[in-house]
Parts: sequence; structure tokens; C-alpha cells
Amino acid sequence: MLHWVRRGAIWLITFISLMVGRVSDYIEEYSFVILQLAGDNVYVDAIIFRIKRLLIDMLRTGPLPTHVSFIMDGNRRYARGRKLSIKNGHEAGGETLLTLVYICKSLGIKCVSAYAFSIENFSRPKEEVDSLMGLFSKKMDEFAERANDFKDPLYGCSFRVVGDMSLLDEELKSKISNVESKTEGGNFILYLCFPYTSRNDIAHAVTETVSIYTEGPGKDESELTIRELTNQMYFGPFSNKVDLLIRTSGHMRLSDYMLWQINEHSTIEFSDTLWPQFSFLQMYLILLKWSMFRVIQNYNNSNIDNNSKVAEKIYKPYKRFLNLTSLSSLPEPPIAVSIVGGKD
Repeated sequence: MLHWVRRGAIWLITFISLMVGRVSDYIEEYSFVILQLAGDNVYVDAIIFRIKRLLIDMLRTGPLPTHVSFIMDGNRRYARGRKLSIKNGHEAGGETLLTLVYICKSLGIKCVSAYAFSIENFSRPKEEVDSLMGLFSKKMDEFAERANDFKDPLYGCSFRVVGDMSLLDEELKSKISNVESKTEGGNFILYLCFPYTSRNDIAHAVTETVSIYTEGPGKDESELTIRELTNQMYFGPFSNKVDLLIRTSGHMRLSDYMLWQINEHSTIEFSDTLWPQFSFLQMYLILLKWSMFRVIQNYNNSNIDNNSKVAEKIYKPYKRFLNLTSLSSLPEPPIAVSIVGGKD
């Protein structure tokens, strides 16, 4: 009985996974027409807002990731496809990030990180790099203002910039420090990776850890653990793992991002949608699928066997038909023998 319930749930999640892509394509194709028909109708906006709040409240009843991360890819293609400047494409991507940060904060997710600028991006044309630096500075000021406005949905957000700060000029580093101090102490944190690569993060952690254990008093190298190394990474208490990583624009690669944090307990989602077009519904469906998979995973890890009281009550009416065998009634497994003839 439980087997079929589990199989049914997995089938439903698989169906939802397939539908995410189709729904996303529909949204991308028809959203502009729907918005044009709706116009600036206040009632339509109010209805959409209420529906979003209802969906968020429903999702909050289940398990949710603690750390969600984004690889924000597709800003330039979005701009080129609409004959806009590259700067306008990045500006549209910045608005998308703030919208998704609000969604995650409303759901109770504790941490969001975003790949804003790779160290390799310094090889792009100087005009584009300067434009990104200016946009980054502008968006920092906007975020700090909103995070300190109790009427704003982003109120209470902390902001941290992580990456190789030595590659930035003194004026920008000073502004980063100022914004971080203004937003300190919030119950939600946004990490903006700028400029960042995962290899740089790991190298930084190794250097810091070696320095602590070779120069610090009372440190024994034999006590060095993976946890100690992880603690020296850029993301502080969230350096251990990313629960959900989302990459947009159709590319299925990590691009030197979160290589340490992605492990067997992480989920990676690739979307064909360009980052500025990544919508509330697309994000919602991905989180819904993640939550349902986690429910199944938690059930499988609960170690309820056929002899437990819970399972006994569930299986009792069906034992005569299913002819179940208890694990404890099975004989001991045979001794394993290696290919060279020795006992394992």
C-alpha cells in the first residue's frame, strides 16, 4: 500500500517537472499579451497580488530550502533580442533579482545568493564592465534604502558582497562596506557574488585555514577538518551547502560557481528562460517540486519498517493479500568473498 502511495507521489512530481517547462514557455509567449489586455487596471493588480500571497502561504506549509542560489544568465541575449542596450538588459536582470529575493523572503527562506559577476568577466569589453560596476553601485544604494524602510517588502534584509575584493577599486569597496554595515543584523541575507569564482573561494579558504593552523597558537594540524575549511569560505554559516541552485538561459553548466557547496543533498534546476523573464510562477513551480521531493525523501529516511507500530496498523488489513515478509525473518546474508579468494 505504502509502495503504491510513494510511486503515485513520485509520478505526480515527475508530471509537475515536465509541466514546469511547458508552463514557462506559455508564460513567456503570452505574458506580454495578457499584460497589454490588463493594462494598468488596479483591480487586476490587486487580484494577482492576492493570488500570489495565497500561493506563497500554501507553499509555506511544507518544507522549504534554507539556501537558494541563482546563476543569473541571459541578460545580454534578452537585450539583443529586443534591440536594447546591454546596460538595459542588466538593469532588467537586477529587477528580476529583487523580485525573487522578495518571494524567497516571504516564504521564510533564510538565504539567497546570486552569481552577479565572475572574475572571468573582467575580460569583457571595458564599456560593459564599467556599466556593470555602475549598475552594481546603483542597485546597492537602492537595496540599502529598501532594506531600512519598514514599509518596504525587503525591510530587514542583510546584504553581503562576497568574492575577491582585491580586484575592485577603493571607492567601490568603501561603498560595499558602508551598505553592509547599514543592513547588518537582518533575519534574511542576500549574498551577491561579485567578483567571484568557486576556485577562488576554495583557494581563499585553504589559505586562511593554513594560516590559522600554522601561525595561530595552540592549533594542532591533526585537528584540521572539512568543517574548519568550510568555515573559512565566503558565505559564512551558509558555506556548507546550497539546497537549491537555479540557472537560467538554457546552459547546463555551473561556470565555476558553488562547486564546493553543491553536494548529494543539493538540487540543481536548469531553466531555458532568460534571466530577466524568469517569473514568479516559474520560481513557484520549482520550489513546489523541491518541497514535494523533500517530503518523499524525508519519508524514505524515516526508517519505518513493517514491524513498527505505524506500519503495522497500515499494513494489517492488507497482509493476507500482499503476503508480506518481515526483514527480521530473513536469514543472515552469506559471507562476502572477494575476487582473490579472501573474506571481506
